[in-house]
Amino acid sequence: MTDLGVFACAAWAAANGENIYAIRDWHGWHYQYPPALAILFRPLAHPLPTEKPNLAPGTPRTAVNTPWGYGIDNHSRFFGLHRENVRFFFIVAIWYAVSVLLAVLSAHALACGLEGSTLRDGPPIDLEPRRRWWALRLVPLLVCAGSIGTDFSRGQVDVLMLATIALALYLATIGWRFSAGVLFSIPAAIKLFPPLLLLYPFWRRQWRMSLGLISGLLFLLALLPAAAFGPKRTGELYRTWIHVLAQPAVGLGTDTSRRGELTGMNATDNQSLLVFIHNWQYHDRPRKQRPAEAAAAARAATYAAGALMLLGVAIASGWRKQDSPRRLFLIAGLLIGVALVVNPIVHNYYYLLLLPLVAALLNDRLLQFGSHAGFKALPLTVWSFMIVDVLARLPNIGGKVRDWGFPLASLAWLLAAGAMALWKQEPVAQSGVASEAHTEAEPEVAEIHHSRAAAE
Repeated sequence: MTDLGVFACAAWAAANGENIYAIRDWHGWHYQYPPALAILFRPLAHPLPTEKPNLAPGTPRTAVNTPWGYGIDNHSRFFGLHRENVRFFFIVAIWYAVSVLLAVLSAHALACGLEGSTLRDGPPIDLEPRRRWWALRLVPLLVCAGSIGTDFSRGQVDVLMLATIALALYLATIGWRFSAGVLFSIPAAIKLFPPLLLLYPFWRRQWRMSLGLISGLLFLLALLPAAAFGPKRTGELYRTWIHVLAQPAVGLGTDTSRRGELTGMNATDNQSLLVFIHNWQYHDRPRKQRPAEAAAAARAATYAAGALMLLGVAIASGWRKQDSPRRLFLIAGLLIGVALVVNPIVHNYYYLLLLPLVAALLNDRLLQFGSHAGFKALPLTVWSFMIVDVLARLPNIGGKVRDWGFPLASLAWLLAAGAMALWKQEPVAQSGVASEAHTEAEPEVAEIHHSRAAAE
């Protein structure tokens, strides 16, 4: 089931002069993202798969006549572990371990940002504060466990995007604004997603963060590919990517090579608002018989809804230069959520990127009730999001839950709760996120500032 072969083979292609958008993995899937990830994934690169031979009609595929990685007609459909596939075995094991560590790091960084502590601080000694310390890290992970677990099992890279966002938010709370901006650029360079989060530094007039963001995008999207492939070939790769993926994703262009893998409305369990409208428009037809392209009116309605949601976030958050850590996390989570609504391609496991919003919504509850209250402290919106996130993965029922749009509905409810929390929150006091006066050379000052705020 793993998608990891796409990234591993693209990394091999990038290192050996192949076209990263022409090669396929064992499933026949293409690499769909900007070049930076394929370049950086080189330590986990894997040689391109051997072609699957044609067999005489009626001849079953076995491990003897079919290269490993392709489906075979035995009872388990799995090859045994042997010399030819041991490299990929270790690639999968390494990336799975890295993914788990990244998820744990994300939860810890978000909790530290909300508490005003540092990444090096351990849990308190006293029992009740210690329970709250663990609850603020574990409960948000459990709420998003469905999406995070799916990302693990599919060998996807969204948990890497989550970790960079979480660390960027943490660095912003201690005044390391340039570094935070650089980290904010990484998810956009990996999958050009979630793009609305890039608005935050400019909207809040955080110019150091904006400079870091621009620097990161310039390096990852332009300088790194140019160094790896040369400027001319980099331009050719981007033109190919725009032609085969970017234009078809937004309803432009004529290329259909990725329709069956990604861009078609029926290709995947897409949870975007566009597909939600499309599915309900043709709800009387089986999924495979629905049109592969969305109507122009559905796209216009999606963009209009996104603009209204973005306006709502702007109204709820106001026009100020400084945000408290919780306000920062709420705004970032809402911007990510709006991107999940309006993006034309949204897999259900992308919902793990809502961990900052979930942590911010649960922060006060967990501090107030303590871990002894357990899941009784969770608001109904969070309960609903967690339950739907798990149901969407179950056999038989999961497909119907996704097809009916319940994940999108639970996301919309969670975003409404986040907007309401942002609207009701008190104006920023001295415990807010470090101002522009805190420079990269003054992290200790920012840490002391937040430690005092947490104590107060």
